[in-house]
This record gives sequence, structure tokens and C-alpha cells, in this order.
Amino acid sequence: MSDCNNINDAFMQYEDAVSSFGMLFKSSAPVELTEAEAEYGVTVVKHVYDEHVVFQYNCTNTIPEQLLENVTVIVDSSEAEDFYEVASKPLKTLPYGSPGQAFVAFEKPKGVVLGKFSNSLRFILKEVNASTGETEDDGVEDEYQLEELEVVAADYMLEVGVSNFRNAWESIGADCERVDEYGLGQRESLAETVSAVINILGMQPCEGTEVVPSNSRSHTCLLSGVFIGNVKVLVRLSFGVQGPKQVAMKLAIRSEDQAVSDAIHEIVSSG
Repeated sequence: MSDCNNINDAFMQYEDAVSSFGMLFKSSAPVELTEAEAEYGVTVVKHVYDEHVVFQYNCTNTIPEQLLENVTVIVDSSEAEDFYEVASKPLKTLPYGSPGQAFVAFEKPKGVVLGKFSNSLRFILKEVNASTGETEDDGVEDEYQLEELEVVAADYMLEVGVSNFRNAWESIGADCERVDEYGLGQRESLAETVSAVINILGMQPCEGTEVVPSNSRSHTCLLSGVFIGNVKVLVRLSFGVQGPKQVAMKLAIRSEDQAVSDAIHEIVSSG
């Protein structure tokens, strides 16, 4: 819990510097950018604003004989053309066993903007005497490649449940409803398909409908959430197996904004 608090405190301090970005909409769960046994451990948290996204890189040095200084994350956004880097905050030092955070902020257009980012750590590496704990004065510049990071559709959706889906569905009404059908192709199972769609949308399953009974050839799943811009969204997914493992899906969306209903259908059709 203390590590989590430290991470949150670090972001709060940085958030003061990016207060012009407006209200924070969502922070993602940490995403691993290194293997478990790597020399340096790095996870990233995506903090999403209306027209910005801030990547918080949580870094750990696992080598007692090394001290890293001036730790900067170099982010290549060539596969995220709609994102423009506007600020970064390096990590002054990263000693063994003492986690630290670096930040990179991007400006983006409003709405759902997706992209893939390549990442690497750049730093000054200094040797540490294991016996005395003294650090060498001179260091060498080094770079360490990290895994790619993606901003995905689910980053723009909050999982927010409703106490009674039917009442909520009727209260929104059909003015901003959109219904389409999709062929999802061959799938291992209906349960795997339902889970995959829930993950793509990043919404909250309602009334236990994320659970698919074994051997079912049809299933209905109810989802709720809040889309960026604080727009309430409800989704009714109807799945059916047609032939050998061919899955079809009917997607019905009601929201407080027709553009949001359309945007979610775009996410599904392109996903």
C-alpha cells in the first residue's frame, strides 16, 4: 500500500505543474513495460484528460551496484500521429531499491484518439562499491529499451455501475440509441468473446451478466459506464454462435450524446 501511496503522491505533485490540463478524467491500472526479472522494472500509468494524456513511468533499479542519474523516458510517438509531446519530467536519481517516477505529457485532440508509443530509458549509469556504498564520480550514458505502450479505447471510459439496468436504460430513452450487428468471426468460446468485448469497451458489467453459462450458444451482457466528457453510457450486447465457433453480436447503445453512441460503435467495428 505504501508503494501505491508514493506513486499517487508523485503524480499529485506533478499534477500541480500540469493544472492547465483541466480535470483529470481517468487513471489507468499500471501496465508492465519490462519483464519480471529485468535489471530495471518499469510500469506506466496513463492519466487521461480531455485534451491531454500524461504517462507516469514508475521505475525501480534492481541492481545494488548501480546508481542511475538523470533518468529520462524517450517516447517515440511516430505511430501516434495525433499526439504531440508538450512536457516531460525526468527522474533525478534512481538508487537500488528506491522507486521513482518520471513523466511525459502529450497534447491530443478531443474525443477518442488512439496510438502506439515506443519507450526507452536514457540515463547516466554510475557504479556503486558494494562494500563501502560509495558511488563513482564518473558515469556513462546508457539506454534501456522498454515495451511498447498503447492508448486504447477503454482509457476513455470509466467503469461505473447502475443499480437497476432496466430503469437506467428506459430513463435514457431511445433518442441517442444506435443498434448494429457484427460478425466477430471464429472464436474459441462464447465466454472468451464476451470477456474480450468488455475489455475493449472498458465498461462495468451489470447484474452478473459477464458470466456465460457453460455450453451456451447465446448470451446477453449488460454494461454501463461514463465516457470522457462525463457522458453516461449503457450497452446491451447480444451474442450468438452460428455454425462451428462463428460468433455474431448485436450491439445496442444508449447514451446522453449521439456522437458518443456512434464513437463506441466505431471502436467496436475497428477493434
